[in-house]
Amino acid sequence: MKKIGFIAIMVIAVMSMIGCVDETGQPASDSTGENAEAKGYLQETDNYKISFTTGGETGVLYPLGAIMSDFWSGELPNVEATSSASNGSTQNLTFLSQGEAEVGLTMGNVLMEAYHGEGDFEGEPYEDVRVLAGLHQNYDYIVAREGSGVESVKDLEGRDFVPGATGSGTEKVSRLILDAYGLSIDDVNASFVGFGEATELMRNKQIDAAIISSGIPASAVTEALSTADGKLLDIDEEQRDKLVEENSFYIKSEIPAGTYDGQEEAVKTTSLQNILVTDASMPDDVAYDLVKSFWENQEQMEGSHGVFDEFDVENVMLGTGEVPFHPGAKKYYEEQGVLEE
Repeated sequence: MKKIGFIAIMVIAVMSMIGCVDETGQPASDSTGENAEAKGYLQETDNYKISFTTGGETGVLYPLGAIMSDFWSGELPNVEATSSASNGSTQNLTFLSQGEAEVGLTMGNVLMEAYHGEGDFEGEPYEDVRVLAGLHQNYDYIVAREGSGVESVKDLEGRDFVPGATGSGTEKVSRLILDAYGLSIDDVNASFVGFGEATELMRNKQIDAAIISSGIPASAVTEALSTADGKLLDIDEEQRDKLVEENSFYIKSEIPAGTYDGQEEAVKTTSLQNILVTDASMPDDVAYDLVKSFWENQEQMEGSHGVFDEFDVENVMLGTGEVPFHPGAKKYYEEQGVLEE
């Protein structure tokens, strides 16, 4: 597992201020088994270790996974959770299917491919993947370098462009967006790197644009806009319509004005749901306790990252399609009236 670096240290510092962890980075919660039982946790499985695979270090998923892992370790006495960075959705699902992780985050489009054995999972459907929760939307940020001459996705033909890391959900999104404009990955000079590397390339004027698929706010977008002369571009209405009509997991969205410094107008784009998943082999009581503790203690995590403002238990089904919920998670949502029995 990748060693947690500087961003994780900053996450720990924030969580310390809000009471999720202490100054050593250890969970601050002092939940005992008795207290946990009083809260309605099942706790039937002892000493369950969770490896949580997330995303790139400059995206939203990495700090999100660190915050959730530290919370679970402190709230649930029988759970020890750790998080790590990854290349994103495809790699996360591969880790889960191979037993190298217990919990992961994935975008809806990649989840559908994995479950049905399509795309990077061609001929190898991951039928045992299970949903824990639909969490928040991943927005498609089209970031172009000022002075590059790129004013629209259609201008990317023949340009130096980062579509995301190889095998990431962002790469898949980039291919869909290019296709909506009648372009393919072969029509651009593509560099398949992560968000941090994309910003560095833009800062050095080695690329003209990049697509970053992430939540709100995204540190990678902030950095690109503030340090690499980046600007946000709209996805044109015709192409937004096409993306939504042809892909059931897509949503027409806007990045609100003022989300980032200097962004005076809303940016028209598309988004899809980020989904918390696990394998069918996870014990039912653990899955139940994970989702129950997470949804019923949101106030402990609010303020640690802006993405928590987007979470709503009523939206757990968004973007999950026909992929089954884990029985333990389903039990909790049925109790809350979110899913029908």
